[in-house]
Amino acid sequence: MSISKRRKDSGDGRNGLRQSKAKSRKYILDDNTKFIITEAYKTARTNLMFSLSTSDNKVITFTSASPAEGKSTTCINMAISLAKTGAKVLLIDSDMRKPTIHSLLRLEKTKGLSSILSGMCTVAEAINSNVRENLDVIVAGTIPPNPAELIGSPNTAELISVLRRHYDYILIDTPPVNVVSDSQLYNSLVVGMVFVIRDNVTTHTDLQRALRNISLANGKVLGFIKTACQSSGNSSYYFKSYNYSYDYSYSQPADDEDDED
Repeated sequence: MSISKRRKDSGDGRNGLRQSKAKSRKYILDDNTKFIITEAYKTARTNLMFSLSTSDNKVITFTSASPAEGKSTTCINMAISLAKTGAKVLLIDSDMRKPTIHSLLRLEKTKGLSSILSGMCTVAEAINSNVRENLDVIVAGTIPPNPAELIGSPNTAELISVLRRHYDYILIDTPPVNVVSDSQLYNSLVVGMVFVIRDNVTTHTDLQRALRNISLANGKVLGFIKTACQSSGNSSYYFKSYNYSYDYSYSQPADDEDDED
């Protein structure tokens, strides 16, 4: 696994990597997505499914070390890719501090995870059904003053237990692990996490700190997805688990890669 030792900066740190939501939406998988990108996600999907094949628990969190590393877009695209297999998939935005999924998928944000956990609405009222074929979505909802307390409450465990009866896969987008501890609160409820890293942005120090935090919280990393890789002048998507790795390149400047959380 190749990770840049030095962060590529745009003048104002990670804020320079951020893009408008409108620009970021073009990186969501659809019928117009380049073949090589779709195939890269299919390969990552196959590897993820293989990792989960012996587990009855198909609930997975997605996280990264820091903001602006492509975490949310990667989580959305993996959910879309899994749904294309015919599996029933639920995508949950649990980044209640800085939600993104509602904007990227053009969904209303009023009712969502925070609403369910605080008892303000039912699960059925918060689910956006068939956003894509076989894909349902629960957005983050109104930003609460106490996201960690909500996630750590018994309501979350009860919610996940209920949802597991209705979906083949549940993917949860969580905040960066080096910023807040929210993602670690799911460790006892999920089979593991997928860790998103960005080429020339995520540093060895970032990754080491993140993996240390995850280990201390008894978390399990299923594998890594690296975005905005550069290989012979091209960008690529890259998936690496502890047993397998795949790297597919496509001709598009790395600077055009998604920069959302």
